[in-house]
Amino acid sequence: MEEFKLRGVITWCIDIEPNIELGFNFPFKIVIPKKLNDTPELVYACNLPQDMSDNCSSFDELIQYAKNDFGSIDPMLVHLCLENGYPMIIPAIPRFKDFRPNFLGSDCFNNDFKTSESSIFKDYLYLYENLADQHKAMMKYAIKCLNANEINVDDKLIISGYSEGAKFASHFALLHPEIIKAVIAGGTGGAISMPVSNIEGYQFTYPMGTADIPDFDFDSFKNISFFYYMGDVDKSDSAIPNFEIYHYKNDKGEDCILKDECGNVTPFIDENGVPKFILDSNGNYTAKFSLFSDQDVNAINKALGTVTQDRFKKQESIYQSLGLNAIFKLYPGNHRTIFDNKQIIFEDVDKFIDEYLK
Repeated sequence: MEEFKLRGVITWCIDIEPNIELGFNFPFKIVIPKKLNDTPELVYACNLPQDMSDNCSSFDELIQYAKNDFGSIDPMLVHLCLENGYPMIIPAIPRFKDFRPNFLGSDCFNNDFKTSESSIFKDYLYLYENLADQHKAMMKYAIKCLNANEINVDDKLIISGYSEGAKFASHFALLHPEIIKAVIAGGTGGAISMPVSNIEGYQFTYPMGTADIPDFDFDSFKNISFFYYMGDVDKSDSAIPNFEIYHYKNDKGEDCILKDECGNVTPFIDENGVPKFILDSNGNYTAKFSLFSDQDVNAINKALGTVTQDRFKKQESIYQSLGLNAIFKLYPGNHRTIFDNKQIIFEDVDKFIDEYLK
């Protein structure tokens, strides 16, 4: 072990290099707080390195960037690790243009990767095959490493992330529920994975549902405890349908485009709070972004609603109807300002851990 500084706090860490024989092709870091909890839970951080492909001339260089990019270690992960004293795994899996492996979407599920033919990294896509299995292999090896260092952790862990990291957490829980004790995920955009194959006649395939997951392990899934949270005015939505760009004049008379708090272009919202979207010739929604397919976006918005908070509440009712241990919380704020209330959120999460995990 060596010392490592995370958010200004000195911790211990163990750096693990890729090990094909053990089942993972990417490096990761195990961060161990010096003030370790007496009964520590192991946390898996849904790390989202930036796309640095334009700045790198080799894949090894891209890996090095990913190993040192901790920008997506959100306040919840900092709380769990540095304040609660839980060791944390931080994977270093690089993304590059047109490819977001840390979303763990259908491309990773099907090993059907698409990127520009001109990309100098296209020949390394094979390293991402069976990526969910690789994440599980990292988790298992981290547990073994910690136990070898006399840090006793359970054989199941907490997986946590925010925004796209929240999607990763819920997606992974569908694929490998047997190794997950709890999911703590925020900024979900009302697009949480659900252990269902059909809602109101709409098929839900991975990553939103289980219609195409062979032998889905619901028995293990129902043993997971879930804490999902988002802002009550959060407009960030990765499953947003196509829409016409809305122009307006600002106070200076300048032409502006309506955007959400994250800088993404967003549709016009009427006086009833309903966003205006475009339907295709068949009356279906199509995807504005590439993270979800057209089929996914249509099913999400038709069966769950077009307003993220409405979807969030409907998903809560679905989890409850299945008898799952799940807490869904709305807090004041948008996608960026929700952590202005972080102490309240942390208190709720700590109560959740005490009630469901201890």
